[in-house]
Amino acid sequence: MKTNNKISACILRGSTTALLFSCVLVALCCAINLPEQSAKALPPQDNAAFGANAHQNRTLSFAERVAPLSPIGPHWEIVNSPNNGFGTNQFYATTCASASDCWAVGYSDNNSGYKTLVEQWNGSVWNIVSSPSNSGDNILYGITCTSTSDCWAVGTYANLNGGFTLIEHWNGAVWSIVSSPNRGLSTPPIDVLVGVACISASECWAAGSYDDRKGVGQTLIERWDGTSWTIVDSPNPSGSNSFHAVTCAWPSQTEECWAVGESVTGLGRIQTLVEKWDGDAWSIVSSPNSGGYNDLRGVTCASKEHCWAVGSYGAGGPNQTFIEHWNGILVDHCLLTTSTMENNYLSAVACASASNCWAVGYYGGNGVFQTLVEQWDGNLWTIVSSPNPSGAHNSELFGVTCASVEECWAAGYYVPSGPPRTLVEVWQAPTPRPTPTPRLRPTAARRP
Repeated sequence: MKTNNKISACILRGSTTALLFSCVLVALCCAINLPEQSAKALPPQDNAAFGANAHQNRTLSFAERVAPLSPIGPHWEIVNSPNNGFGTNQFYATTCASASDCWAVGYSDNNSGYKTLVEQWNGSVWNIVSSPSNSGDNILYGITCTSTSDCWAVGTYANLNGGFTLIEHWNGAVWSIVSSPNRGLSTPPIDVLVGVACISASECWAAGSYDDRKGVGQTLIERWDGTSWTIVDSPNPSGSNSFHAVTCAWPSQTEECWAVGESVTGLGRIQTLVEKWDGDAWSIVSSPNSGGYNDLRGVTCASKEHCWAVGSYGAGGPNQTFIEHWNGILVDHCLLTTSTMENNYLSAVACASASNCWAVGYYGGNGVFQTLVEQWDGNLWTIVSSPNPSGAHNSELFGVTCASVEECWAAGYYVPSGPPRTLVEVWQAPTPRPTPTPRLRPTAARRP
């Protein structure tokens, strides 16, 4: 099992106050249930693909399209990204408002507490952009933009009083904290937002989780109506539940948004959790599982009839990549063949078009992890070569976005000999070579 390193829950600063604060961070770790942590796999169970119309228990033909073990296709390249000081710097999400305006968010820690970390691509270089932090530790997990002057980032902050939602807004000039509600009922309260998506400047959604009075995780959905953020009820299966990502299908005649995550049953099984907003309410949509550990970490829609969710599953051996697809009627799934001898995780997914989608994550074991990138070409998911910084023993991608069909970005972090550092990679479609114009040879004139 890989150790959770998103929130350092065991950092003690030599005082009783620090000890109390560390307890809040431990609770946050459990509430978020971050992707580095994998549950002990239980014996496999029957696979089922189902949705609005129930189908018989079988793997659809879609699921037979597996990726080759050897990376193929266009390569990704590392792009230099700055770090705030010499301490820990990590990215967890990225988005683009245009080809010359992209963002990556996470946190930095220079032994003075976790501070929000926001960087912007201006078409030439990545630069750190000032972003506010509350008292205590602050982390941004998700970001989205409706335009170059309207972006939202979400996350959490923790102090002696508990863990609370954190929402920040970019107005084209500065980032500022926007008031957001909390529902945590535990002691201390725990509220976390990990994903955000917008249909327009006056309608956005943020998803995450909170702990109830018994300390059991429950889904958390918040909505922006152009004026304020409010909590919208979302159903919970029996057990502990959390959302890890949210997206909205657009353009669409009717509102349609999706939130995905996991549900931990009373038997200790971790099952996929998929919920849909139909314009009136959130409801659970049945989704497939494989084995005793199933987790969805990212979701995106290329259209209303073409949505993808990615994560990982475990069935007694190393965890493997897991991809689910919504075709407008039902959810089916695809078990990708990666490296069966090592753990494989997918953390995020994005589509430039219905025939050009990307999923990113990491694979490995024994404390050594490498970047993992897979591409959907409209027919098949394949592993695509992605670089790792020289000398890094741990390289992981947690966010992906596409600025256009010709350019996509991925963000995460790598661990050299010192603290983790930011990692940004880019894919650019190869420029087609011009077709040579055939040279016409002169026809010899006939002799009279």
